[in-house]
Amino acid sequence: MKHDERAVKGAFREKLRAKGDLEPGKFWRIRGDSVVEDGTSLMVFGLQETTDCTDQDSIKSLFSHLDEAPVVSKVERIGKAGEQLRPVLVVLSTKEAVRNVLGKSARLKESEVYQNVSIAPDRTVDEIAENRALVAKLREKRELEPEKVWRIRRGSVIEIE
Repeated sequence: MKHDERAVKGAFREKLRAKGDLEPGKFWRIRGDSVVEDGTSLMVFGLQETTDCTDQDSIKSLFSHLDEAPVVSKVERIGKAGEQLRPVLVVLSTKEAVRNVLGKSARLKESEVYQNVSIAPDRTVDEIAENRALVAKLREKRELEPEKVWRIRRGSVIEIE
Protein backbone atom coordinates (compact mmCIF):
# COMPACT_ATOMS: atom_id res chain seq x y z
CA MET A 1 0.00 0.00 0.00
CA LYS A 2 1.33 3.41 -0.93
CA HIS A 3 1.93 6.10 1.66
CA ASP A 4 -0.72 8.48 0.29
CA GLU A 5 -3.37 5.71 0.25
CA ARG A 6 -2.76 5.12 3.96
CA ALA A 7 -3.11 8.83 4.63
CA VAL A 8 -6.41 8.96 2.76
CA LYS A 9 -7.73 5.88 4.55
CA GLY A 10 -6.59 7.31 7.89
CA ALA A 11 -8.31 10.63 7.18
CA PHE A 12 -11.45 8.74 6.18
CA ARG A 13 -11.43 6.77 9.43
CA GLU A 14 -11.00 9.97 11.43
CA LYS A 15 -13.95 11.62 9.69
CA LEU A 16 -16.07 8.55 10.33
CA ARG A 17 -15.10 8.52 14.02
CA ALA A 18 -15.88 12.23 14.28
CA LYS A 19 -19.33 11.63 12.79
CA GLY A 20 -20.03 9.17 15.60
CA ASP A 21 -23.64 8.23 14.85
CA LEU A 22 -23.04 6.02 11.82
CA GLU A 23 -25.29 3.00 11.53
CA PRO A 24 -23.41 -0.30 11.28
CA GLY A 25 -23.95 -2.35 8.12
CA LYS A 26 -24.15 0.67 5.82
CA PHE A 27 -21.49 1.93 3.43
CA TRP A 28 -20.27 5.51 3.75
CA ARG A 29 -18.40 8.01 1.54
CA ILE A 30 -16.69 11.30 2.21
CA ARG A 31 -18.07 14.10 0.02
CA GLY A 32 -16.34 17.41 0.59
CA ASP A 33 -16.51 18.06 4.31
CA SER A 34 -19.36 15.61 4.86
CA VAL A 35 -19.74 11.90 5.42
CA VAL A 36 -22.74 10.57 3.47
CA GLU A 37 -24.32 7.17 3.09
CA ASP A 38 -23.20 5.48 -0.12
CA GLY A 39 -25.95 5.53 -2.74
CA THR A 40 -27.70 8.65 -1.49
CA SER A 41 -25.91 11.10 -3.78
CA LEU A 42 -26.17 11.90 -7.46
CA MET A 43 -24.59 14.27 -9.96
CA VAL A 44 -26.43 16.83 -12.09
CA PHE A 45 -24.65 17.88 -15.28
CA GLY A 46 -25.44 20.85 -17.53
CA LEU A 47 -27.29 22.96 -14.94
CA GLN A 48 -26.57 26.63 -15.62
CA GLU A 49 -24.89 28.72 -12.92
CA THR A 50 -26.92 31.87 -12.37
CA THR A 51 -26.87 34.77 -9.95
CA ASP A 52 -30.68 34.91 -10.00
CA CYS A 53 -31.15 31.90 -7.73
CA THR A 54 -29.12 29.49 -5.65
CA ASP A 55 -28.15 26.00 -6.74
CA GLN A 56 -30.51 24.69 -4.04
CA ASP A 57 -33.44 26.51 -5.71
CA SER A 58 -32.37 25.29 -9.16
CA ILE A 59 -32.28 21.68 -7.91
CA LYS A 60 -35.72 22.01 -6.29
CA SER A 61 -37.10 23.39 -9.55
CA LEU A 62 -35.48 20.54 -11.50
CA PHE A 63 -36.95 17.92 -9.16
CA SER A 64 -40.41 19.52 -9.27
CA HIS A 65 -40.24 19.25 -13.08
CA LEU A 66 -39.77 15.49 -12.52
CA ASP A 67 -42.73 15.44 -10.07
CA GLU A 68 -40.37 14.55 -7.23
CA ALA A 69 -39.90 16.32 -3.91
CA PRO A 70 -37.10 14.47 -2.10
CA VAL A 71 -35.46 15.78 1.05
CA VAL A 72 -32.21 17.38 -0.12
CA SER A 73 -29.40 17.21 2.44
CA LYS A 74 -26.68 18.95 0.45
CA VAL A 75 -26.15 20.77 -2.85
CA GLU A 76 -22.62 21.66 -3.93
CA ARG A 77 -20.88 22.63 -7.17
CA ILE A 78 -17.84 20.47 -7.89
CA GLY A 79 -14.66 22.05 -9.25
CA LYS A 80 -13.40 25.57 -9.74
CA ALA A 81 -15.56 28.29 -11.20
CA GLY A 82 -14.56 29.08 -14.75
CA GLU A 83 -15.72 28.91 -18.31
CA GLN A 84 -17.07 25.34 -18.18
CA LEU A 85 -20.29 24.31 -16.44
CA ARG A 86 -19.52 22.61 -13.17
CA PRO A 87 -21.49 19.53 -12.13
CA VAL A 88 -23.66 19.71 -9.03
CA LEU A 89 -23.36 17.11 -6.27
CA VAL A 90 -26.77 16.49 -4.67
CA VAL A 91 -27.13 14.41 -1.52
CA LEU A 92 -30.64 13.13 -0.81
CA SER A 93 -32.02 11.61 2.37
CA THR A 94 -32.60 8.07 1.07
CA LYS A 95 -31.44 5.66 -1.61
CA GLU A 96 -35.06 5.26 -2.70
CA ALA A 97 -35.29 8.98 -3.46
CA VAL A 98 -32.14 8.70 -5.61
CA ARG A 99 -33.64 5.74 -7.50
CA ASN A 100 -36.88 7.65 -8.11
CA VAL A 101 -35.08 10.72 -9.44
CA LEU A 102 -32.75 8.65 -11.64
CA GLY A 103 -35.71 6.69 -12.97
CA LYS A 104 -37.48 9.86 -14.09
CA SER A 105 -34.37 11.67 -15.34
CA ALA A 106 -34.91 10.59 -18.97
CA ARG A 107 -37.92 12.96 -19.04
CA LEU A 108 -35.52 15.90 -18.99
CA LYS A 109 -34.65 15.35 -22.67
CA GLU A 110 -38.29 16.14 -23.58
CA SER A 111 -38.24 19.43 -21.67
CA GLU A 112 -37.33 22.73 -23.32
CA VAL A 113 -35.84 24.11 -20.11
CA TYR A 114 -33.85 21.05 -19.04
CA GLN A 115 -33.06 19.31 -22.35
CA ASN A 116 -29.30 19.84 -21.82
CA VAL A 117 -29.36 18.68 -18.19
CA SER A 118 -28.59 15.09 -17.22
CA ILE A 119 -28.62 13.26 -13.90
CA ALA A 120 -26.33 10.35 -13.07
CA PRO A 121 -25.41 8.34 -10.00
CA ASP A 122 -22.46 9.69 -8.03
CA ARG A 123 -19.58 7.40 -8.96
CA THR A 124 -16.02 6.92 -7.76
CA VAL A 125 -13.11 7.25 -10.18
CA ASP A 126 -12.92 3.45 -10.50
CA GLU A 127 -16.66 3.20 -11.15
CA ILE A 128 -16.40 5.89 -13.84
CA ALA A 129 -13.63 3.92 -15.59
CA GLU A 130 -15.70 0.71 -15.40
CA ASN A 131 -18.74 2.48 -16.80
CA ARG A 132 -16.76 3.97 -19.70
CA ALA A 133 -15.45 0.51 -20.59
CA LEU A 134 -18.99 -0.90 -20.50
CA VAL A 135 -20.31 1.90 -22.72
CA ALA A 136 -17.48 1.28 -25.22
CA LYS A 137 -18.35 -2.42 -25.24
CA LEU A 138 -22.05 -1.56 -25.70
CA ARG A 139 -21.27 0.66 -28.71
CA GLU A 140 -19.14 -2.08 -30.23
CA LYS A 141 -21.93 -4.67 -29.83
CA ARG A 142 -24.47 -2.27 -31.35
CA GLU A 143 -22.21 -1.67 -34.38
CA LEU A 144 -21.49 -5.36 -34.93
CA GLU A 145 -25.08 -6.52 -34.46
CA PRO A 146 -27.43 -3.55 -35.04
CA GLU A 147 -30.51 -5.77 -35.44
CA LYS A 148 -30.29 -6.78 -31.76
CA VAL A 149 -31.15 -4.65 -28.73
CA TRP A 150 -28.25 -4.25 -26.28
CA ARG A 151 -28.31 -2.76 -22.76
CA ILE A 152 -26.02 -2.44 -19.75
CA ARG A 153 -27.42 -4.30 -16.75
CA ARG A 154 -25.69 -5.04 -13.45
CA GLY A 155 -22.21 -4.40 -14.76
CA SER A 156 -22.40 -6.28 -18.06
CA VAL A 157 -23.65 -5.81 -21.61
CA ILE A 158 -26.66 -8.02 -22.36
CA GLU A 159 -29.00 -8.64 -25.26
CA ILE A 160 -32.66 -7.75 -24.67
CA GLU A 161 -35.08 -10.13 -26.37
